[in-house]
Amino acid sequence: MRRLAYLAAGGMLWSLSVLAFANVPIGAVVENVTLPTLAGAPQNLLDGTNVSVFIFINPELSHSNQALAQIAACEKEMAGKPVHWSAVVSDRIPRSKVEAEIKSVGLIMPVLIDQGDALYGKFGVVLHPVVGITDRNRKLVAYQPFAKVNYSAVIRAQILHALKEITDDELAQVLKPTAAVLGGEASVAHRFLRLAEKQFQTKNYHQALANIQKSLEKNPTAAAHSLQGRILAAQGNAAEAAAAFESALKLDPKDPVALEGIKVAKETAK
Repeated sequence: MRRLAYLAAGGMLWSLSVLAFANVPIGAVVENVTLPTLAGAPQNLLDGTNVSVFIFINPELSHSNQALAQIAACEKEMAGKPVHWSAVVSDRIPRSKVEAEIKSVGLIMPVLIDQGDALYGKFGVVLHPVVGITDRNRKLVAYQPFAKVNYSAVIRAQILHALKEITDDELAQVLKPTAAVLGGEASVAHRFLRLAEKQFQTKNYHQALANIQKSLEKNPTAAAHSLQGRILAAQGNAAEAAAAFESALKLDPKDPVALEGIKVAKETAK
């Protein structure tokens, strides 16, 4: 029942124009809530003077655990930089399971317990895992769902960009596809996908749709079709969005984005 609540905000159906946070768009100021930690002491989600990185996790999901291991490595690599780290987990997850996962990946950051999934609801978290990054003014500057390729590299670049240690162009190089890429068509397609995701986050739907089409031409994947569906839905093309989600499900019947997206798209298209 809680999950159903996340799919509505202010009486409105979940918007497919988001990638991971339904209620907090890029540029919005994030409320600095205080939550209890696994250790028992209260902890702020954000730091008011530094860049903050937080990740919504679910140790019961294998891909969430993969992401957590990469985040843990990134956290250690950036030790000494003015970055405030925290992980957020639902109070529905058994504490023993959370503690075991944190220990296995070597996570240092505090783990905040989201009581009653209140923070999940405020953000409108749709998928696990997802990383959010805020600047020193507590504005959301980036969010990143899990990806099987280059995940830690993208997170690292987003953090360095928020710290102003790399330029816009240098960040773009991490995300931008190039013609001369080792790994063949699939690698080029993935880079077009990453660029489309970034453009989608900033609501540049026209360019995002153009790049996702290039990705599909190089290597049609469920992830690319799902993103195509989200973009089309954001543009108000519910019927086309549903078709894109159907294409994704033909390639991956368990794709969580497509499964949720096709329900809303078909309902909207009626």
